[in-house]
Amino acid sequence: MRSVFVDATLTTPPFGGATTFLVELCGALADRGGRVTVVSQPGSDESVVQRLRAAGVEVRLDLWRSTHLPEQRAKRLAAWTNREKARVYVISISPDAGWLALPLLDSSIATMSVVHADGPAFYEPLKHYAQFVDCAVGVSQSIHDTIVVEYSVPPSRGRYIPYGVPLLSRGELQERLEGQPDGPFRVAYLGRLVQGHKRVLDLIPLATELKRKEVRFELNLIGEGEERAALEAGFAAAHLSSEIKFWGWLGPEQVRQRLKELDAVVLLSDSEGLPLALLESMGHGVVPIVTRIKSGLTEVVRDNDNGFLVEVGDSPGFADRIAWLAGNRDRLSQMRLKAWETSQDFSLDKMVTTYEETFEQLAATRQNSPAHAIDRAYPVMASCRSRYPFWLRKLKSYAIAAGLVRDVS
Repeated sequence: MRSVFVDATLTTPPFGGATTFLVELCGALADRGGRVTVVSQPGSDESVVQRLRAAGVEVRLDLWRSTHLPEQRAKRLAAWTNREKARVYVISISPDAGWLALPLLDSSIATMSVVHADGPAFYEPLKHYAQFVDCAVGVSQSIHDTIVVEYSVPPSRGRYIPYGVPLLSRGELQERLEGQPDGPFRVAYLGRLVQGHKRVLDLIPLATELKRKEVRFELNLIGEGEERAALEAGFAAAHLSSEIKFWGWLGPEQVRQRLKELDAVVLLSDSEGLPLALLESMGHGVVPIVTRIKSGLTEVVRDNDNGFLVEVGDSPGFADRIAWLAGNRDRLSQMRLKAWETSQDFSLDKMVTTYEETFEQLAATRQNSPAHAIDRAYPVMASCRSRYPFWLRKLKSYAIAAGLVRDVS
């Protein structure tokens, strides 16, 4: 199967679960004999690009230049995809060109978009281009329901395909359960260190409350982002630096090694898709303590069974659950087992197989009954419209590239 994925964030950290999803899925598809290309653009960090290429995935960063406007990028992307005779075209993350190319693709190419998070950045482009999308994937059941009910996607073209992750075997889990450490209770946060949506600054009052309760704990922060300095300063001001470990970005194997040493994972988000950090932690027998929000978290975590659900912003509530687990190691073992059992529905192999089957179905349907044709006049979505003429925007793009003006858009 010849497939093309578009992800405009591939070289621009901080990276999130959608990036990990892309690497795992595309690498597995290539390993199963598919020809897979990921299209992105140059950026400050090519570590993800290197991982993809090492897995046998083609990566194109040269289809457009920084001076090209979104509509020019879209034309180049569509022309290249058409020449490649791709069977399936997938938009993973793209603010503009990936979507603008849809009306320009040959009618023989099946199209898909993946909605990674419960928010307008993914919903609004899909609503505008819904007629050109053969399959809109929601990574959580809640997201799937939203795109069908609220965003113009017919039920026949909506699909729920959850993320899949590598999991411990039952034997590996049993070793974990039999080897309970007597040291501090090990908690982790995995993901981007940003306040928007992730609310990472809530970790400071959470840790402060744990210290007030005299809980012996170790808080591991695995990830990177713009709030790291604020977190370091906040922990230092609360005299908590000795209890905190900043690991920065770790490779997949390093993350899995850390997970094998943890007792619990906390996610403090006020909105989500279906966090890979949650699934992979549960798949390693780590108990999740997460926020009670609509998408993703409450679909997987059952309160006081395989984890805990806490209201957004309730740092004392998070601390209470951690303190209780730290003092009830037998119950911790039971919840670890429950978390691992839940994770079996989210294996990497299951996800990859589902995407393969979906691609085959879409390609067969597209071949038999083309539904869209080239429409160069189709209006672009609102976020890509400009009141300025093409020539003036083009002149500005050259000026920005030359460093003569700053991009303040």
